[in-house]
Amino acid sequence: MQQAHDLDWDLAESVRKHALFLKQYAGGVQADFRHKTLRGAMLAGTDLREGLFHGTDLRGASFAGSNLQAAQFSTAKLEQCDFAGAKLLKADLRGANLKGAKLMTADLTDADLRPAKIQDLNRSINQAANLTKADMSEATVVRTNLTGANMTGVIAVNTAFESAVMRNVNLNKADLSKSSFRGSDLRGSNLRGVNFADSVLTDTDLTGSDLRSCNLDGADMAGADLTDCKIATGLETMSPDVQQKVVQHFLWISSGGKKGERASFAGLDLTGIDFSGADLSAADFEGANLSGANMKQCSFRFAQLSDARLERTDLTRADLRGTSLKGAVLDGATLTHARLMPMQILKPSTLEVMREWPSDLSGASLAGAVAQKADFSGAILDGTVFHHADVTNAVFTGATIGKADFTDAVGLAPSMLNAAEYAE
Repeated sequence: MQQAHDLDWDLAESVRKHALFLKQYAGGVQADFRHKTLRGAMLAGTDLREGLFHGTDLRGASFAGSNLQAAQFSTAKLEQCDFAGAKLLKADLRGANLKGAKLMTADLTDADLRPAKIQDLNRSINQAANLTKADMSEATVVRTNLTGANMTGVIAVNTAFESAVMRNVNLNKADLSKSSFRGSDLRGSNLRGVNFADSVLTDTDLTGSDLRSCNLDGADMAGADLTDCKIATGLETMSPDVQQKVVQHFLWISSGGKKGERASFAGLDLTGIDFSGADLSAADFEGANLSGANMKQCSFRFAQLSDARLERTDLTRADLRGTSLKGAVLDGATLTHARLMPMQILKPSTLEVMREWPSDLSGASLAGAVAQKADFSGAILDGTVFHHADVTNAVFTGATIGKADFTDAVGLAPSMLNAAEYAE
């Protein structure tokens, strides 16, 4: 086995000869590491433009600040590699495994991350590029081709994805906040649970993409193509009039009120409906019957749910910030991990909190409800009934308890119990 110091010497010698190759000097030799094992190699700050790393095992290696323009990394093992600040313009990264890689401030302009075609015995397979949980924050990903890439859980805050090709990409639960996708192609991509807060999606093609449970707070979607997008799990099973309301409401939300219209479901019988993953922020459900409905991971920010019937409704991980639930009946409902904190109104220029809009559950009934790990911070709970409710690990910090009734509630913290008794 080659010793580490010998390996370091060989690497240094290859980098030296490659520098001569780039200058077309005598003795220059193009760096060729194809299919070699170079785990943990320290190559930070090197100039390896046009270097050959096809199929190389570089797990844990450092290329921080390196110039890797037009380098060949197809099918390379690049897990946990450090490419922070590296120049990867026009780099060939087809089918590369970049799981957990650090790509902060890297420049991937015109890079190729499409699937690589691999011949395996008698069959040919396509190996997709894997960027699972990679950090691409503040990177430049302009005109980059990421077709078919697995980007599950990627962190890409304030990243420029402009004019990028991202068809059929898996971005499930990725954090893409404050990023720009202007003119990008995301057709058929899995964007479920993506955080697009304050991102620019103008003129983006989202045709056929899955936008369920997305956070579009402050996102600019002017000119975005939302044809055939999945915005609610049970959309196809809804009656035509309800389906139309959901679609028009989504257009209204995503366009900042310029398209579509605010949905009103006031007084309607929506028993057992499947709204899971839908963005119904600011919609009107006053007096509606939503008993037994599936509303997992729905967004109801600023929604009107006063006097609504929500018995046995599943509101797991629902966003109910700033929602009015005055007099609503949530007996037997599931509110595990539901968010009922105040909705903050921020000043765009400084992001300082201008106003907090609390969730209002005055007079609501949550008898027998399961509200484990629900966050009632700052909520108005004046006269709210929690008989036999399970509030294990629920948060009530700053809530207005008023005359809330926690008789036989399960998992209630002693401090909360004292506060409830004092309120009475």
